[in-house]
Amino acid sequence: MNISIMTVSFPLDEETMEEITELIVEAENMDKVDYTSLLNVGELSDFYTKGFCILAYEDDSDRLVGVLTSIDRIATLDFEWSSVVLPGVRRLGIGERLVRELGKNLEVRAAVSDIALNPESSEAGKQLLHKLGYAFDFQERTMVATAMRKVEIESEVEVLEYTKEESEVVDVLVSAFGDTEEESKVLIAFNTQTPNRHLMVAYLQGEVVGTVTVVEEGEKLWATGLAVHENARNNGVATSLLNWSKNEANRMGKTSVYLDVETDNTQALSIYERAGFTTVSNTHFYTRSLLN
Repeated sequence: MNISIMTVSFPLDEETMEEITELIVEAENMDKVDYTSLLNVGELSDFYTKGFCILAYEDDSDRLVGVLTSIDRIATLDFEWSSVVLPGVRRLGIGERLVRELGKNLEVRAAVSDIALNPESSEAGKQLLHKLGYAFDFQERTMVATAMRKVEIESEVEVLEYTKEESEVVDVLVSAFGDTEEESKVLIAFNTQTPNRHLMVAYLQGEVVGTVTVVEEGEKLWATGLAVHENARNNGVATSLLNWSKNEANRMGKTSVYLDVETDNTQALSIYERAGFTTVSNTHFYTRSLLN
């Protein structure tokens, strides 16, 4: 079987998106893995998404047999990627060819970081990443809760859409995540300037104490970047933001709210579980030195 490899930048055209969707359906039926989320399919045809896609076609049939998507989500040259190959041709080395082509593209783009996402259940993916010089970094859970109607929110916490509270939100992000002020400003700009993303601010007694961004993706609403200032913890702020997200998902006609959380963040996991979120998948993150 002869395989051709090609790289295309985002946004992808409708025909390519259909080919990727067909490939994912076949792979998901075999592996029971949500490749749609891993590959960020909902963002690949978005003009605002920065990144590229590497496609592997079988020459005789012109059928798509493998795909790798790599996203620089907030345009900082930090690329996250994942890939999938049709189950019937995985022993032909197509996955390795996709990753090697990825390396060439990252070098051309002067990438700062190279982060691979691999399903916890994929032993073959783990072995390939180790072979190519990647090392395990951390693990995340994807959790989901059903969109709810009129979930009670802590009475003293008010959730409003971001307007001009940049300095206050920066303080929250620096306190919660340890980001620099500049990194926080870049994140705020991305979340306020990208369609389908809504940056929300939590107030407690008139002060900004927390934030979350909700992202529309088909029938899903993602809650990302949930942060509470260290001085306002244990006041139900995080729970209020989560309940607001479930209310908002219902208002938008979405079925579910999704979020990602690092597995070793036991405090956050406890809050999410009490708010009705359950784990649906685990993803391992691998990094590689770009000097290799």
